[in-house]
Amino acid sequence: MSEEEQEKQKCSRVKLETNWPNVLFFIYLHMCAAYGLFLVFTQAYLKTTLFSILLVMLGTLGVTTGCHRLWAHRTYNAVWPLRLLLITLHTLVCQGSVYDWVLDHRIHHKYHGTDSDCYNYKRGFTFSQIGCRCVTYKTEIADLSKEIDTSDVEADPLVMYQKKLYWIIMPIVSLLLPFNAPVEYWNESILVSIFVVGFLRITILLHCAWLINSAFIVWGLDPLNKRATDTNLIFVVTKSLWPQYHYILPWDYKSGEYGTYGSGCSTAFIRVWAALGLAYNLRSITTEGVKNALAEAADSGRPVVDCLNEAQTISTMADVLDRNKHKQF
Repeated sequence: MSEEEQEKQKCSRVKLETNWPNVLFFIYLHMCAAYGLFLVFTQAYLKTTLFSILLVMLGTLGVTTGCHRLWAHRTYNAVWPLRLLLITLHTLVCQGSVYDWVLDHRIHHKYHGTDSDCYNYKRGFTFSQIGCRCVTYKTEIADLSKEIDTSDVEADPLVMYQKKLYWIIMPIVSLLLPFNAPVEYWNESILVSIFVVGFLRITILLHCAWLINSAFIVWGLDPLNKRATDTNLIFVVTKSLWPQYHYILPWDYKSGEYGTYGSGCSTAFIRVWAALGLAYNLRSITTEGVKNALAEAADSGRPVVDCLNEAQTISTMADVLDRNKHKQF
């Protein structure tokens, strides 16, 4: 039996059952977030709202530049103070440890587009974004983690310390300190702080983090669907092939989580960190490298992805400071 047939057989055994505790939890969470949004317009100080927005931005940065690009795909390397900062920012999201996030995302990439992927985009955006978190998988999916190599993540002591102490660190970093700041420094009410800085902020952060796995549907063009651009989303976002590019070459540090390439807040921060010497070995590929890789694949008959992987370049601090030195793909 071929590898493809084995995968199809594995996917055919996927059984989904409603996880009612999760369903009730997410209903409760979103209702509290809705009340928090109501308080933003009726009672909350402007400082409280701005503080919540800042925490959302910082938490999202911890997921995109930390969990996703640094640890899950190794698109660059970072010195330990930057890694510690990114771990702290990720803790604000209340989405589990960095280690668990990376393991889950690597499973997502390996089985992308199949039922072995918990966020299978073929089931639709609603399922990929939140529905997948409201079901229980009665299959071999629970054992897929054994097939994923996480030795590189396990070699990072900061990640493993966070994993071990997560349920001690998270309540302090993500709950107690953020709740207390508005009450202590500008006399915000405890009720508003809990619902705005707590429920509303965490709900928005979770959706931003979940969107990394479902953004393929929102921003990516389906090459097999000629009418993909006819979706109403075309009036809200710019759909392109960059999400597909990310699943082909996930190691490119410039691949944006939300449908962009070479631009966006996360990419800009990585470049700033590289210029400051906090990040190094930024992995990417030049236009010339792509051309040579395609030519090599055509001449040798080797897989295109293998040739592209060999053509990757490592950007130094000087390359980041002098962006015109090398024209990037």
